[in-house]
Amino acid sequence: MKVNILGVEVDDLSEKEILENIEERLKEYRRVFIATPNPEMLILAHEDKEFKDILNSADIKLADGYGLQKGAKILGKKLNSHTTGTDFMVELCGWAKKKNLSVYLLGAGPEVAKRAKKNLQKIFSGLKIVGAESGGSFFAKATKDKVDDWDNRVILEHINATEPDILFVALGHGKQEKWIFENLPKLASAKIAMGVGGAFDFISGRAKRAPEWMRKRGLEWLWRLMQEPRRIGRIINAVIIFPFLCLTYKKQN
Repeated sequence: MKVNILGVEVDDLSEKEILENIEERLKEYRRVFIATPNPEMLILAHEDKEFKDILNSADIKLADGYGLQKGAKILGKKLNSHTTGTDFMVELCGWAKKKNLSVYLLGAGPEVAKRAKKNLQKIFSGLKIVGAESGGSFFAKATKDKVDDWDNRVILEHINATEPDILFVALGHGKQEKWIFENLPKLASAKIAMGVGGAFDFISGRAKRAPEWMRKRGLEWLWRLMQEPRRIGRIINAVIIFPFLCLTYKKQN
């Protein structure tokens, strides 16, 4: 089941149902592009038709956090399921180990991907992580919206040489989805590609996640504001601008 929020079709599926969906697609030899829309991403999609089209082209769009549930409610709809990109990435790594599939981590700050690799292999002993390259390794010449063509060839050559089954891309929302959309067809072995935003930061330990009680009550935004006051603009987008856009969208439609 899908729920339309500001023109983006979000999948209303549990993590178990998403994994079943992935398995069915792989049986049919279909690649899987996973996006994790949150309020900020839907604001961007509302302003940028190209990005909205890319989001809607993703095979699976799982609701990241409580914000989309609240947005759906404002629109008079019901979104039953939600997770976070970090939680589902960890879940997918556990599934990969069981299926004997290999993983590649691309993006985030210097050494963050390598620390995330180390921690994931502590959680899932024997998980095959064939590459862990931080954004700075390849993206030194990258612009805000795209990667320099030469750098991109180097990235693709490295990923193809390691032959991962699953690719996690942490370049920040918008950029990572555009990169996957443009480059997944060029990756010979990758069966699954997922944009994961700040997941490497949490998994590596560079950033602390909110306590579970705050996450359960939809207060992770407050925790992140306390931890990183510089995020105030992004949090205003998520907790004020996004609900306002949903209300406006409902009146117009």
